[in-house]
Amino acid sequence: MSTISRRRFLQTLAVGSAAAANFSCSERDKSRRPLNLLFILTDQQPVSTLGCYGNLLNPTPHLDHLAETGTRFTDFYIGAFPCSPSRASILTGCYPQRHGVTTNNVILSEKIPSLGFLLRDAGRATAYFGKSHLSGHMYRNVPERKPYDGRWFFRRVPNETGFVYETIEGGVGEDQPILGFDTWAGGWKQYHEYLERVGLGELLARRPKPGNHNDLPSGPNTEHRYSLLPAEHHMASFFTQKAEQFIRSRRGSTQPFSLFLSYYGPHLPVAPPKPWDTKYSIEQCPLPSNFFDLLEGKPEHQRTNKVCYKLPNWSKDQFQDYIRRYYGYCAYLDTQIGQVLNALSETGLDQNTIVIFTSDHGDMLAAHGMVYKMNRSGYQELANVPFIIRIPGVTRPGSVVRSLSSSVDIFPTLIEMFGLPHIEGLHGKSFSKVLKWPESSFRERIFVHWANDSFVTFDGRWKYALHWNDDVDELYDLENDPGELLNLWKNLRYKENVRQSRQAIIDWLYETDHPYAELIERDKREERI
Repeated sequence: MSTISRRRFLQTLAVGSAAAANFSCSERDKSRRPLNLLFILTDQQPVSTLGCYGNLLNPTPHLDHLAETGTRFTDFYIGAFPCSPSRASILTGCYPQRHGVTTNNVILSEKIPSLGFLLRDAGRATAYFGKSHLSGHMYRNVPERKPYDGRWFFRRVPNETGFVYETIEGGVGEDQPILGFDTWAGGWKQYHEYLERVGLGELLARRPKPGNHNDLPSGPNTEHRYSLLPAEHHMASFFTQKAEQFIRSRRGSTQPFSLFLSYYGPHLPVAPPKPWDTKYSIEQCPLPSNFFDLLEGKPEHQRTNKVCYKLPNWSKDQFQDYIRRYYGYCAYLDTQIGQVLNALSETGLDQNTIVIFTSDHGDMLAAHGMVYKMNRSGYQELANVPFIIRIPGVTRPGSVVRSLSSSVDIFPTLIEMFGLPHIEGLHGKSFSKVLKWPESSFRERIFVHWANDSFVTFDGRWKYALHWNDDVDELYDLENDPGELLNLWKNLRYKENVRQSRQAIIDWLYETDHPYAELIERDKREERI
């Protein structure tokens, strides 16, 4: 498949803008100002944490209201896992085999057409506040962080069995604008400067440097813990303030804007600021129905990953305390998001601003006896994420899209909405059809590039996870086993289903130009089901 460079994009911008079928203009009054974009992204937030997705504690009233006034997707999946690959797929509309961010701490090349550049080059004011994780290691100039005092990034290089990663000195982390976003605030250098300004310099000097995901947890993960940072000066509040200021500065401007607000939570260490850590009691947070899982017949890595698989070591109360802190963190973030949405409303900019909310992946939240995130898997808790979109004059309030869709589809959809030139070679496709007709179908199957050597496909019932460097794959029937407890991969009754699912992944690898498609096909062909 062919690609388009940023240089060629700029050359075709004038022609493409005139020739493109402008979705926004066909659906809205052409006399109104161009649409703005507010894109809100959380880190590691599963659908089970939102009221509009069924959480009975209703920890997210502001996001629930966004869903009531916009469109909610129920079967929306990440295109890649974990953080960095997922974020790069959102911004480029491609899987990692195209954009190159195959694991965390890899730099997204500025040669790849990505959303920030396209929007800025089209004349929009661009801003990014929060986590990007697309320019190398996030914690910079810290002597105890090896190598290179944290100033490094990964580069994938081939070897005789596939590839390895080299650690290279460089990258800018979160400390300066990248990828076409002119206004910027990251969670390291800029946040430290903020703490100094608000009188918390002593805390900054006394404790290990807070920032990014380090929100100064009060204790180890085996205990109830909370952030030692006050709620009003937590990183989430810092980015909320930046977003509010930016939105209010746009009042009266005729130049459209595109703002990305990317929170670091509720990602581990799951230490929300007080009093949010105790907003819910343990009794209010029961364990999920698929909590107990000895992982028999599943990849050994799932059992041996002691960071994630806590069933043999944690008590029931420890798991429930983890869940309640998670819900509390999500509730805290929801109040922050509410402030930003209020700023949009108070300035009148909500009338011509596209608002999107999603997350880069989920958290196990005690499912299968796990917490955090798990490589060499493909569980719903990690892959199925919330997605809510509101477009004034286009989305039907309270509508629900139940068709399969993927985060790689966001980029081409926004290109169509803003009337930007078509880019060849994208892996995603515009879902504008289901925004107009939510009951219509979109994708028959989704794929997820999962942490370097696993690949997942799902057709709405059958989920298959191909693990390149493992002798055990996974097949689940979500119609009869929604908790994904019984791996059917070895069951001869489902041999043909395994063959078809595996072939679908192999075909997808070739179609998306995966550099190791032939090697993966050869290695998996040699296995015996």
